[in-house]
Amino acid sequence: MDSKAIILSAILGISTPAIMDTAIPHQAMAVQKFNYPNNTFSDQEWTVTLKFTNNSYQYYGKHIPKNTSINLSGVVTSGSHERQIYTWNNNGTKYQVTYRPNDPNYIRVQVIDRGKVVLNRLLQVTQ
Repeated sequence: MDSKAIILSAILGISTPAIMDTAIPHQAMAVQKFNYPNNTFSDQEWTVTLKFTNNSYQYYGKHIPKNTSINLSGVVTSGSHERQIYTWNNNGTKYQVTYRPNDPNYIRVQVIDRGKVVLNRLLQVTQ
């Protein structure tokens, strides 16, 4: 083995633990990136309540004019710390909430049925 290969092996051998050490905190931080808003948001037609119940994050949506509602659990999270996306699936219909912690008084609610957006609303915290 020539001297360049030995030096390269030594550099890689020394730097690999440092890379591993810096990667572990990032993975641990990824678990903490979601805030799980716990509040009621509404406009004139819709109310959505998000909360933890029985160790599960719940979506309770109500269409005020028709007095119909839905209660969902089993959230899937995606997005980033700055733009958090919470998705519940109800037999292929997705109920999606987008939350931005830097603007905690609002959520965007979308209902997506077979790939088509059937509801897209900006809701405000109910005082």
